[in-house]
Amino acid sequence: MTLHQRIGSSASRRGALTGLYLTLPAIFAIATPSFAQTTPENAPTEKAHSVATKEKQKPVSTAQTPPEKTRSVATKNKKKQSPASAPSAVATPAPSQASANAQAIQAQSPLTPLWSILNENYTNGGVGPLHKTQNILIVEPIMPAKLTPDWNLIARWNTPITSQPRLAEPAGPFPGIGPEFGLSNMQPQFFFTPANPGSFTFAVGPAFWLPTATDKTLGINKTGGGPVFVGLTTQGPLLAGFLAQNVWAGTTGTSLTGTRVNTLTIEPFVFYNLPEGGWFLTYRPIITADWTVNEHNRWTVPLGGGFGRVLPVGPVVVDWQVQAFYNGITPRAPGITGVGDWTALFVMHFMLPTAPVPSLY
Repeated sequence: MTLHQRIGSSASRRGALTGLYLTLPAIFAIATPSFAQTTPENAPTEKAHSVATKEKQKPVSTAQTPPEKTRSVATKNKKKQSPASAPSAVATPAPSQASANAQAIQAQSPLTPLWSILNENYTNGGVGPLHKTQNILIVEPIMPAKLTPDWNLIARWNTPITSQPRLAEPAGPFPGIGPEFGLSNMQPQFFFTPANPGSFTFAVGPAFWLPTATDKTLGINKTGGGPVFVGLTTQGPLLAGFLAQNVWAGTTGTSLTGTRVNTLTIEPFVFYNLPEGGWFLTYRPIITADWTVNEHNRWTVPLGGGFGRVLPVGPVVVDWQVQAFYNGITPRAPGITGVGDWTALFVMHFMLPTAPVPSLY
């Protein structure tokens, strides 16, 4: 017998028993008044006559309940018995703080195995010798897959769209540098991560540098890559960790000449989820080191932070963040890692919890 047949058979038996349990009390309730009003055959006639005489001699009250009061009482009783009049009995309870934190951490963790689209807009002020404003929009589809019962693969396809300001004014035959708008170098990342993480989890994998820049001022069109590592922990409302990668592309030159990439990127992230409304505080800068330039202006270490909120919108969970950073702690970094004096970050992350995740087993 199949599982569906067993379930159907079990349901039929339960239905029959339920019908029996409902039928027996109904028969008993109907039959009881008849038995109470019927005089037993072996009861003495005198006793029956005495009881009838006493009932006949009882005074009968002539007071009547006014129709309005009767209808009012009936209405009140009906309201008391109506399920709709007691919403507290059927209302869905509000989600607990633990479940709200779990939803927020799902949206904030870079290793959550759910389909999503991460949009990060970086506005960098004071870029280049002319101190202009640069804007970089990174569109990052996140595509998970179940490899085995113990391991997941998460692909994050980093696609930067850059609005580059003018970096140098024209002078004589020199046409100047910029402004330009277009696609910079795509940097896809592939994370192999445990499928059943605990309070601490990690991921390792490759990152790539693709020659997709539409102009030489928007990137370095060499092919390369390197390793990427993620480690994070969750402790109640707190999620903290870091992402680190180093990519190489090209063999000679520097990022200043647009011929070589050797860059370390460290992204620490801290999220603290507040007790109400899905709000959180966050610190998520991008720390870079360009190994191809002078060591005195190699590093960019932003200082700042911000806040955000996670909330469901229909079948989608939306995570938005606003952050601001000051980049002047270290000397100005040139080349592809130069982001200017300050950075404003706005994030819109759309997560699809109901989208099916492909499985390879």
